[in-house]
Amino acid sequence: MVTDQPGVWFDEVLDGLAEQDYENLRVLAVETGSHSVASRVLDKIPDAVVHQAPDATGFGDAANRVQTLVKGSTFYLFLRDDVALAPSAVTLLVAEALESNAAILGPKILDWDDPSRILAMGGTVDAFGVLTPYVESGELDQQQHDRVRDAFAVTGAAMLVRADLFETIGGFDPRIKSTGEDLDFCWRAQVAGGRVLVVPDATVREGGRTPGADSERSGRLALRHRHHVIAKCYGWIYLVPVMVGAIFLSLLELIYSLLVARFSQARDVAWAWAWNLYQIPYVLSSRRRIARTRKTRDREIRRRQSSGSTRLKLFLQGRIGGEVALQTLRGRAGRRIADNFLAGPRRSALLASGILLAVLGFGSRHLLTRGVPAYGQFADFPDAASLLSEYWSGWREIGLGVSGIGPAALGLLGAAGQLTFGAMGALRLVLIMALLPIGLIGMWRLSSPIDSHWGRVVAVVLYAALPIPYNALVDGRWDTLLLVAATPFVVLRVVRAFGVSPYNASSRGLLHQSVALGFLLGVVAAFEPLVLLLAAIVCLVVAITGCRTVGLIGVGRGLVVVVVALSISSLMHFPWVAVLGDSDAVLHHVFARSPTPVPAELASLLRFAPGSYGNAWVAWAPLFVAVVPLLLARAARLRIAVIAGVSATAGFGLAWMSGNGWLRDLMDREVLIGDSSLVLAAVGVCWCAATGPSAVRIDGELSPAFLRRIVAGAGAVSLALSSGVLLLESADGRWGTPTNDLKIALSLLDDRDIGPSYRVLWLGSADVLPLEGWPIADEGLHFGTSVRGHPDIRHRWAGSSTSTHDQLNDAVKLGLSGDTVRMGRLLAPFGVKYLAVVERSTPSFSEGIERLVSPRVREALNSQLDLRPLAADPSVMILFNESWMSSRAQFAEPVRLAGLDEPGELVVTDLTSGIAVLTERKSSREQHGFVGVGEVLVADAFDPHWRLLVGEEIVEPEMSFGWAMRFSSPVAGPAALWHMRPNSVADRVVVQIALWAVIARITISERRKTRQIGSPT
Repeated sequence: MVTDQPGVWFDEVLDGLAEQDYENLRVLAVETGSHSVASRVLDKIPDAVVHQAPDATGFGDAANRVQTLVKGSTFYLFLRDDVALAPSAVTLLVAEALESNAAILGPKILDWDDPSRILAMGGTVDAFGVLTPYVESGELDQQQHDRVRDAFAVTGAAMLVRADLFETIGGFDPRIKSTGEDLDFCWRAQVAGGRVLVVPDATVREGGRTPGADSERSGRLALRHRHHVIAKCYGWIYLVPVMVGAIFLSLLELIYSLLVARFSQARDVAWAWAWNLYQIPYVLSSRRRIARTRKTRDREIRRRQSSGSTRLKLFLQGRIGGEVALQTLRGRAGRRIADNFLAGPRRSALLASGILLAVLGFGSRHLLTRGVPAYGQFADFPDAASLLSEYWSGWREIGLGVSGIGPAALGLLGAAGQLTFGAMGALRLVLIMALLPIGLIGMWRLSSPIDSHWGRVVAVVLYAALPIPYNALVDGRWDTLLLVAATPFVVLRVVRAFGVSPYNASSRGLLHQSVALGFLLGVVAAFEPLVLLLAAIVCLVVAITGCRTVGLIGVGRGLVVVVVALSISSLMHFPWVAVLGDSDAVLHHVFARSPTPVPAELASLLRFAPGSYGNAWVAWAPLFVAVVPLLLARAARLRIAVIAGVSATAGFGLAWMSGNGWLRDLMDREVLIGDSSLVLAAVGVCWCAATGPSAVRIDGELSPAFLRRIVAGAGAVSLALSSGVLLLESADGRWGTPTNDLKIALSLLDDRDIGPSYRVLWLGSADVLPLEGWPIADEGLHFGTSVRGHPDIRHRWAGSSTSTHDQLNDAVKLGLSGDTVRMGRLLAPFGVKYLAVVERSTPSFSEGIERLVSPRVREALNSQLDLRPLAADPSVMILFNESWMSSRAQFAEPVRLAGLDEPGELVVTDLTSGIAVLTERKSSREQHGFVGVGEVLVADAFDPHWRLLVGEEIVEPEMSFGWAMRFSSPVAGPAALWHMRPNSVADRVVVQIALWAVIARITISERRKTRQIGSPT
């Protein structure tokens, strides 16, 4: 018997055990609760054994202890602590087991308070593991079912099991902590050749605990455990079609739940599959164990199951789905939906949400159907394997090559690509287009504690109507969109940490809040580290403005949570930060963004820099909506409005100071956060506006009538104007984003990994370059390189500039200075074949950002004798380097490579005689091909972990040009060049993955504990 803090009914349970007429009965009580019941058990049954198991994860895990505690028994009777046995129950069960040679037997389960009512008598299941009971729960017992019959499963409340079979199949599944362990056990027993029976003459009473307690959680667990059971127990031949059918039915249920606004049900369906994906390694090992005990084919198992889908049948009959079903499109569902849309705040919220989703979908229709072009930060995604290799291989083709672990973002994108089965285009589209809806969900949750449905609607609609996300789409600013999605969630968690009313988080411990916020910041910081600064600013704002409300204890608690969270998020990226170098490089990575072409004007920032979105005058409207609560609100609503208003002011101020260079002067370092801090201002404005309806309704009577009418009217008109602009801007179907990118115009740069290896040198403003680069001098120019063509998302994280990159930087600066007309020879040792000067982010016939290079730079490039212009789109100037050599080359005639690192020597040295070798590219870390005897030049940054295999000889690299590598090939023949991953990189990868796994695990476990604490009992 497994006990878990039983109530007063437990004495009747013990009396039932003590009164059994079966002579060889021994009682083992396994305690899982914190309060011991040993004295109660021993008072009733002196010879019983009580075992403490506080670490047991559920009924199955506790029941499995019988394997080590009991030896020599023929049968085990598993019992819950709210089941009272009739005096002859055990005798009848054992007798039937011996007569029928059954493996599992279940009694008739009667109601605790009314034994004339039947609760359960076993049942059958369909192919998807959905139980069809033999009797209706609560059915009157008239002995109409009193015959022994086969069942597919019996309830785990009371179950007699043959001991040898229990040992054979390994007991209960410990992963199934509650709800479904009996089905799993009975199924595996039948696979092993066992028989399951129901013995109606043996009766028990169940129901000492409160009926229906935590039924929502039980339903959620039942969904996930059904998928888990069928994934384990079917053979492969039956598993594939059954799983396809299960997925199809889940999609139908998911779509229907969304249509009738049952979002919790839709969440449960989705999370059931997510949980099972996480369990795949355990399922595979379980399948191997089951295969070793299999004696019954799936064909026979299917004969014992019911046909069709039980859940779908009940749904069509209107008996599941929250009292709505498909037939209720005419009846019950119609009434249910009508109830949702009856007059009241719920209808307002649903209607507003539906209209807003429709407008956003309509405005994004061409982006969703035709895709998002590759411009700005919206680079293409390579295959998942390439992303993962870039993360953990130890070598990245950034600049002239970088050794070390890659940024965590590449690992996350690669892992996501694996989960989407390689659908990288779809993943890219989702990670761009889903960010605004996620931000709207965050704004809804941030506004939820405010006592007005209209307040949430105002906040969400206003957040959707601001220019920021649409300007980010137009400019290709993925970092800004990420902040739009994440900042509301960050603000919500920070406010909860301080306990500002009504954001009371008393049920959440410090550990949960710190780890959850840290994990959120860590994930977002992998793509946009500026979120750490925004979290710190919100923390300071809440600490200062809310100190009188929450007190010193609340302020201290909030500061501890945020500081620990920032530390956790930083720790999650420590391996990558260590690669960046010193503190200046780290600060540059966090704070340096592309500078604005002109100093930021405060008026433009207060209108959220509308750009091409909407009307310049209408862009003032959101501020008028936010002013309403600041003028009318009182008490808690005024406190929230003030905190939100100060947060918005901090965001505006930070953007203004950064745009005018004052932060750079103040901190004496490069601090250019661009317009990203405007996202914090946007969240603050919308959060403040959310308190407006409550302020008008509750506090408006305390203000003069004329003031209330003017302020409320101005706010309503401003919100309507902002919404109208959103509606008008949705007409073109792509929010004004470009229709094309530069990939076609630059297609001549791409050799599709065929032929000699080379680099493309990219020059231009950081706003228009298709990759992350490094600055050149003070003219706003940046440079970067890609190997064999157009860059992809892997080039978005360049890292800090190294001494090797400085060599290329010096060569570029010298070429642009006008002091030489042989810039091509300066670039030849770097393997640069093409030079692409980008002046627009998109083709000339499409909308995009334009950043022209200075006349001096254009004149210097046009004067080069060995850089030949190629025909291309006017938005980009492509120059062919006639002095180039392959980045993997040998020379037929002796060329002095050692010491050839001075610009003066390079200008007079012709390297075009280099013969391309190792032209068969396997990956960025491995190339094959033929080499001759002599020196092989590899134009990558020197790294001692590169090796050249020629014949049976392995050659190590030597320094060349003061930064590159050369290998002395002893013989001619087929060769392989490869990079060996350093042990330090492998160690850092393991450490980082372990850190992320531990933090994610703590976040999930603490969230579950919080739900259990807050669940009704």
